[in-house]
Amino acid sequence: MRSKVVAVVLGVALVAVGIVLSGNALGWWSADLFFDGWWALFLIVPGLVSLLGQGPNVANVILLGVGALLLADAQRALGDVSAWSLIMPVVLVAVGATVLWKGVATPKLPLDAEGRPLPPGNQVSAVFSGTTAAYTGLPFTGAVTLAIFGGVDLDLRGAIIEGDVVIDATSLFGGTDIIVSPGTTVELTSVGVFGGSDSNAEPPQPGATGPVVHVRSTAVFGGLDVKVK
Repeated sequence: MRSKVVAVVLGVALVAVGIVLSGNALGWWSADLFFDGWWALFLIVPGLVSLLGQGPNVANVILLGVGALLLADAQRALGDVSAWSLIMPVVLVAVGATVLWKGVATPKLPLDAEGRPLPPGNQVSAVFSGTTAAYTGLPFTGAVTLAIFGGVDLDLRGAIIEGDVVIDATSLFGGTDIIVSPGTTVELTSVGVFGGSDSNAEPPQPGATGPVVHVRSTAVFGGLDVKVK
């Protein structure tokens, strides 16, 4: 459903811009698309598309908030208040809202081949500290991790993984390391704001069978690494 909404929004926007430019070229009207602060749309539009397509997350909330501030500043809607003085508060609000959302909301889980949601499994957190969770010889059904000014190490070497699992990882001013055995298939999707995620594990291949570890990473001033050892 969200993909259809995104397609409709993008389609309508492109058609509207094309019509305006065509009318200008044919002399039917003279419409100026380059209003004060038009460049803020390069933040607002991607943020809106991401919001509609993926739901709210810290990245698209920051893009929309900062873009709206800069547009309002260019339109002189803020009076004597500088938009730049409000950017850091907007970032802090977005990060704080993400932490709250992760803490109280049930994450949207990927589906298995039969359309059933994959369970998130255990919760592992590190706040101003370091936490290691090892599953050697133990069943692993997924995890929700949160690293805030700290580090989480999730060791899946030798874990018993009988089907697809999901790891929903958030790294805020911290780091998350996920260690897997050679041959483990990992699908990484990530959202980064002054942070990033990386994986050197084998990604899923078309037609391949076997369990897949789905890692969904949100990294804000932090990072996540999937390592093979």
